[in-house]
Amino acid sequence: MLHTTRGIVFHTIPYSDSSLIAKIYTEQFGLRSYIVSAARGKKGKTKGNLLQPLAQLELVVQHKEKHSLQRITELSCKMPYRHIHEDIIKTSIALFLAEMLYKSIREEERNPGLYEFLAHSLQILDLESGACSNFHLCFLLQLTRYLGFFPHEPESPAHQLFDLREGVYRSSEPFHPYFLEADSAAKFRQLSEANYETMASLPFSTNDRRRLLERLLIYYELHLESVREVRSHKVLEEVMG
Repeated sequence: MLHTTRGIVFHTIPYSDSSLIAKIYTEQFGLRSYIVSAARGKKGKTKGNLLQPLAQLELVVQHKEKHSLQRITELSCKMPYRHIHEDIIKTSIALFLAEMLYKSIREEERNPGLYEFLAHSLQILDLESGACSNFHLCFLLQLTRYLGFFPHEPESPAHQLFDLREGVYRSSEPFHPYFLEADSAAKFRQLSEANYETMASLPFSTNDRRRLLERLLIYYELHLESVREVRSHKVLEEVMG
C-alpha cells in the first residue's frame, strides 16, 4: 500500500550504481530506511540534490510493517531552504545536526511532537537573520526533551553542580567524573532555559560554546549508546572560530 508522508533526510549511502538508501525520519512512520531508485549519476542528479542532509520532503512510500527496507515511489521538496545551503555557518550547523540526529533517533514509530520540533527548528535555522552561533547548542538541549533526558531543575540554590549521568543538579560531587562544576553548570542551566527567541542574548564566548558542546556530547553519550565518535562538530568549530 502507498502512503503520503512528510520526511526529513538524516543520512544517505550508495546502494547500487544508480540508487541510494536513505535514512529518513517520517511524520507517519518514524525513522525508516528507503531505497531511492535512479538517484545517482547524471540522470539522478535532481533526486540526489533533493536528498541533501536535513532536506524536508513530501514522499509517496511503500510501507510494509515487517520490512526493514522500504521503497520511495515519489519525492518532492516540501520546504525549500533559502539560506542553509548558501551560508557556510548554517551549512556546517546542518551537517553536524544531521549526524547527531542520525545517531540519536532510532524510533520506528510515529511521534508528531518530535517531527514538528525538527521541522520547525530547521525552518528557524534557515530563516534566522541574526547570529546563530548558539543554535546548535539550544537545539541539542531542547531535543533531549523528546529523547527522555532533559535536565531536571535544581531542587534548591545549594544544588550548583550538574550530574551529567543522572541529569540532575547536586550540592556535592557524585562518585563518578561525569559532572559539571558550578560555573559550567550555571551556563548549562542558562542554555536549558533558553529558546530560539532568546538564544542570541546568551552571554557565551567562543570558548564557552566549545566547552558546552563538549559537555553536551558527553551528556548524549552517557544517555544514548548509539552516540559515539561524532566528528562533524570539529568542522563546525573551525568555521565558527
